[in-house]
Amino acid sequence: MNRVRVGKLGVFVLLVLLVGLVSGCAWRTEVPSCDEEAPPLDCVEKADFEALKTKIDDLENRVEANKDAAADAMMTADKALKCCRQEFVTVFAEEVNFAFNSAELNAETKAKLDKVAAKLKEDPDYIIEIAGHADAIGNDDYNIVLGQKRADAARAYLVDTHHIAFTRIAIRSGGEAEPVADNDTDDGRAKNRRATISVLGYSTE
Repeated sequence: MNRVRVGKLGVFVLLVLLVGLVSGCAWRTEVPSCDEEAPPLDCVEKADFEALKTKIDDLENRVEANKDAAADAMMTADKALKCCRQEFVTVFAEEVNFAFNSAELNAETKAKLDKVAAKLKEDPDYIIEIAGHADAIGNDDYNIVLGQKRADAARAYLVDTHHIAFTRIAIRSGGEAEPVADNDTDDGRAKNRRATISVLGYSTE
């Protein structure tokens, strides 16, 4: 009879020990830290958070970088509004000439454009209009393109050499339609191969 009791008691103790062992393992089970060696899935939430934070930081940096551009855009819009409300007057004018069938700037032409640039720097509100022209040799379409090239060349010089803002310069081509001299003579045609530069300011009236 005592052996039977001892046997039952031993089985009971053994069960208690097994249950305690299993429970202890469960209690000691912890989620691995992302700083420790662990499978990638254990760190998914932290990785997602870090990626999101990086994107937010990148967006904030872009906003800061675009503040100056936004300010410039607002200034340009303000000037455009003034342009609509006020009339411009010519405060300075210059004329440069070109060789036959050419849009190349020579030394004399560049010297005149230097004067234009100096005038533009006197007032940030000044703008400029450049009109390119041609003589009557060649067809109308060709001369329109040639006049445009001459205006482009003058603008490029002001922008590249004197750092005048591109947005302050308007250009157009008059082709052969706006002569200032007789196209039937060599001297007249030479005078018509030109670009007229007008520096404009707001009327004070």
